[in-house]
Amino acid sequence: MPGNTQVINQRQLCWLVGSLLIGGGLLSIQHELVRVAHMDTWFVYLLPTVYILFIAYVFAQLSMRFPGKHLFEINFILFGRWFGMLANALLLIHLWFILLRDLRMFGKFIGTILLPNTPEEMLVLLLVVMLMFYGRASAEVISRVNDLFFPVFFALTLLLPFLLSNEISFRLLQPILTTSPLRLGYGGLLSMGWYGDIIIAGAFLHMIWNSRQIHSALRHGSLMATALLSLFLFLEVAVLGPNIPANLLYPNYSLVQHIQITDFLDRMDLLILSIWFPIIVGKMIFIYLAFLIGIASLIRQRDYTLISSPAGLFLLLTTILAFKSTPEVFSFGNYSSPVIVLSYQPVLLAAMLLLMRRFPKRNPEHHEEGSSEKKQGHDRTGMSKGGNRHPGKRLGTRLGAVSSRTWLRTGNVLLALGFVFVGAGLLFSRNYAVIGTLAGFGYALVLALLLFVTHMEMRKAKDLAARSAPNSARTS
Repeated sequence: MPGNTQVINQRQLCWLVGSLLIGGGLLSIQHELVRVAHMDTWFVYLLPTVYILFIAYVFAQLSMRFPGKHLFEINFILFGRWFGMLANALLLIHLWFILLRDLRMFGKFIGTILLPNTPEEMLVLLLVVMLMFYGRASAEVISRVNDLFFPVFFALTLLLPFLLSNEISFRLLQPILTTSPLRLGYGGLLSMGWYGDIIIAGAFLHMIWNSRQIHSALRHGSLMATALLSLFLFLEVAVLGPNIPANLLYPNYSLVQHIQITDFLDRMDLLILSIWFPIIVGKMIFIYLAFLIGIASLIRQRDYTLISSPAGLFLLLTTILAFKSTPEVFSFGNYSSPVIVLSYQPVLLAAMLLLMRRFPKRNPEHHEEGSSEKKQGHDRTGMSKGGNRHPGKRLGTRLGAVSSRTWLRTGNVLLALGFVFVGAGLLFSRNYAVIGTLAGFGYALVLALLLFVTHMEMRKAKDLAARSAPNSARTS
């Protein structure tokens, strides 16, 4: 039974955000993105990434002013009792829609691929029972489960280009960046509906006391999701072409079915599904816990275990009755999600940015950062005078000398450079195909560098938090 003290660390939040964003892209939106943007579909996640970085900034500012509070409690403080309840009701309705969408989509996937003879209602029932079970535990439990599977999923996804090397044809990707900018924009808006799920992370702001850690974790987790989802889209087009994935219900599953490692390892898809399953289920549990935290906040409580069972039964009933057919499920998930997200989230976040200025920043980490970096620089100067050091250690020392603000600015510059590459490709690749190819290479390099830079930003935030951690770091 979770008490008022629940703590997840920076890495766990980062990986939970990665699972949250990747879990939806594995089974649903990919075929629609290929249908809209064709062979350039692997560029569409650049626009929603900017939106997520904006949300990460807002959450960091909220955490700085309201340490130990989650998003639902902050809404009551900022907007008052009645308007705060209205804002929380909007968030809860959105979380409810997300759970309806994910439960039915995952039930459809299991029923289509693995258990075609099992009634879909039974599959949804089993998923809801599992949600109710984890609903009586804390977020620490699912974060530790995610710790086991997300690194394996990340490594396995990075291995896909090598596993599919005999199936990849780069001719299917060319010409690069010849799709109209309007189509890329439409693809970005569609994917923004799924990236809007990041609002769920606001329900767990009280579990990490340092706002800089929250900011860096959200940035790195979202960029990991962008890189992996872009890689999936890249491989879909490079292996299956720009037309076949658009007509497949689960193009990612069809992609991994093409993996053939000798004659006796031609069913790697079953092994990969065993890794995908915990990622997708972990995402739904993460959302369900946020849903329970939001409901409990309406009665000014943090203990949500008593409402897990009735909330699960309500969710089961509405999930079964909500949709009549498979096209309804996918139409709701792929086309209604952007409308729901863009109809209230930008307004809500802008109102928070305006109203939070009335409250002072209570988190002293900025002052601590300056003093810690000065002390670090003094220590490094002293160490540099003494003897020879290993080149790897010298490189690590130099990277450690870079301030967290520098890493943050470098990441923003790299993101802007990604837009420059895509924009240059869209402008000139119709007449000069080589420019589109170079822009594609530049975009891939930018994503790789962003992963490194945001990882260093996380490490810097962790080091600063370790030096300035108060004795009450485990208070909620």
